Amino acid sequence: MLLVTVMLLRDDLRSRALESGEKALSYVAVDLLAVSPRQLYVWRLRLTGLLDSELGQQWMSAVDQAGEQPIRVSERYRTTNTFTEHTVTAHVYQMTLQQGEQLVWQLSRSDASGSRLYASLERQQDDNQSWATYAPLHIERASQARVITQTGRYRIVLQPELLGVVDYSLAIASGGSLPWPVVGASLPDIGGGFGVARDGRARAHHGVDIFAKKGTPVTAVIDGQVRTGSGGIGGNHVWLSGGVLGLSGARYYYAHLDSFAVESGDSVKQGAIVGYVGNTGNAKNTPPHLHFGIYSGGPVDPMPFLKPKPTLPTR
Repeated sequence: MLLVTVMLLRDDLRSRALESGEKALSYVAVDLLAVSPRQLYVWRLRLTGLLDSELGQQWMSAVDQAGEQPIRVSERYRTTNTFTEHTVTAHVYQMTLQQGEQLVWQLSRSDASGSRLYASLERQQDDNQSWATYAPLHIERASQARVITQTGRYRIVLQPELLGVVDYSLAIASGGSLPWPVVGASLPDIGGGFGVARDGRARAHHGVDIFAKKGTPVTAVIDGQVRTGSGGIGGNHVWLSGGVLGLSGARYYYAHLDSFAVESGDSVKQGAIVGYVGNTGNAKNTPPHLHFGIYSGGPVDPMPFLKPKPTLPTR
């Protein structure tokens, strides 16, 4: 009876009417109520009485067991793996990511079993114990990407339905999410890090200093609205904001400019020149450079945003 009930949960054995009903339920639950597909499956297990069975309890605890010894993932990772019908398990791939990094992944299958595979990106909560779904993982797409909004531990969780058979390939890469704001610059050109003490420890450095020749173009890292200003420690500076009318999202700060290429209120596209490297403000006695800052509920370290863009490994 247990196996019969399990088979009734299989997508390839449902009637068209049931499939249509489930699609409607999935839309309401996943798209409108932010319930994960795996949670929907748990509800189905409960309705059929399987959740309280020994097999159902093994399936429910499989993610926690796999999470005790997760597969640690670096900046680039690729694997092929299999779930067989004789095991009840899950696969967990864990990584630490910083705010501003971009995570890219590609998940594909090579089997034709029809078994459903539940896949999600999860973030560890502040209690360091529980995990919450951050994004679903779709199968057979070229790639997916997410910009990380909070520094912490993340994991990709894969688990098939009960008695499911799945052969899959997973590629993961992490890196920067923004283009460089100084034309021709790269990591070796950064000479002042985030958080470094300034003015006799009276304040902390709320950005990074990117050194370049005076007059080097400085470009917008996003589409947005600009506001220019002069004076103070930043000298000639530009604030770049995204969102509707530039009133929401992160703000990007360009300081010590020699001159402007925009005026306050202008709308710019990513890559457009907004000014030119200089040493105005309190940088008058230093080599020309751009002070680049990011503010999102306070100052944010720009370095994770400026890492090399992620590229998925092919082997």
